[in-house]
Amino acid sequence: MKSDFSQTSSKASIFNSAMRENPYPTYQRLRDNDPVYWDEPLQAWVITRFEDVAFVLKDPRFSSNRTGGASGLITNERYRFMLEIMANKMSEKDEPDHMRLRSLVNKAFARVAIERWQPLIRERAQTLLDQFRTTGQCEFVEDYAVPLPMMTILQLVGIPTEDTSQVKGWCDDFANIALNYFLPLPESQLESARNSIHAFRQYLVGQVNKLNTNPEDNLLSALLIAEHEGHKLSMDELLANALLVLTAGNETTTCLLANGVATLAQHPEQLQRLREQPDLIPKAIEEFMRFDSPVQYLGRITNEEVVMHSQTIRRGDLVLAVIASANRDETRFKDPDQFIIERTDQHHMAFGHGRHFCPGSQLSRLEAITTFELLLDELTEFKLANLSFDDLKHRENFNIRCLKQLPLQLKFK
Repeated sequence: MKSDFSQTSSKASIFNSAMRENPYPTYQRLRDNDPVYWDEPLQAWVITRFEDVAFVLKDPRFSSNRTGGASGLITNERYRFMLEIMANKMSEKDEPDHMRLRSLVNKAFARVAIERWQPLIRERAQTLLDQFRTTGQCEFVEDYAVPLPMMTILQLVGIPTEDTSQVKGWCDDFANIALNYFLPLPESQLESARNSIHAFRQYLVGQVNKLNTNPEDNLLSALLIAEHEGHKLSMDELLANALLVLTAGNETTTCLLANGVATLAQHPEQLQRLREQPDLIPKAIEEFMRFDSPVQYLGRITNEEVVMHSQTIRRGDLVLAVIASANRDETRFKDPDQFIIERTDQHHMAFGHGRHFCPGSQLSRLEAITTFELLLDELTEFKLANLSFDDLKHRENFNIRCLKQLPLQLKFK
């Protein structure tokens, strides 16, 4: 039986533009009144409580292979090749294929040793921050939060610096599809993604061909040679997972940095606590991720009927596990709507949960810790410039929660 929450709310999907700026009150209403909610316009179940989200992300009856479920949405043959690419990402696989791909990607990450990137990340972060010394003015999103993770992931993967702008554009279009392709999408978005993914694929084939003859010390070379129990990545698998790493490796960290700085600027008492005790920065990073999760939800497709809270989820139904809501669940976190850097229970789901936990979490945390250490070392003050926090707007891609702009006024030591 479908739930009747829609009878007391808008006929539009809950994931609408009015909800974009502050989704958390809606999540709370759903947790309180309709934790397994049928969103009629999306034709999807929306799961919002912590324990239920954890259940969905761990139970094998909720499949990660969403490409099959999207086949009814993307019917135009012009766009079908995108599903074929998506199907080769490790995030789209169930066991045993998921573990085979993940083991190979993990081996590749191990070869490039994330820890040794800290000095380079610090140097780049310093260079980006130094450009604001003369004016004390900063558009933090575009001038810092975008370029730092983008430059880092490009070099780690093995993409030439001169191609940064082009690859960033492709990544943005890919992210719009990669996180939302199992939902109805406008033709214009599908067309942009088609062009970018096609160009991106051709570009990566060229890079792979170069590295086949002249391997380098980067992730793409490591993916080429990675082997686990006699398995190696096929070319389609290598390309799909390189796309995944490049996109996830910049978008979510940009959100973490931008949203984290905005959150600190709105909580001066917590910022002062960090100044007094900079060893709390790692805890602050975890609280940023819990308090305002960069990824809002993860999609699954049921491979058999499941009953949750008296609701029957049929085989083949789309399920959206809202990790951002789980991270604000008052039954799991005390005062969940409060930003508290010294929170003792920081077991959030911002990097996922279970077998699909994000393999790039270590790099994202490293970039965030480096950034906030630098900001506290170099600045006596950073505050919002020329507008109020109510004026800040988020990007249109609801599932990647990130501010469009964050103009700051900085005071250097």
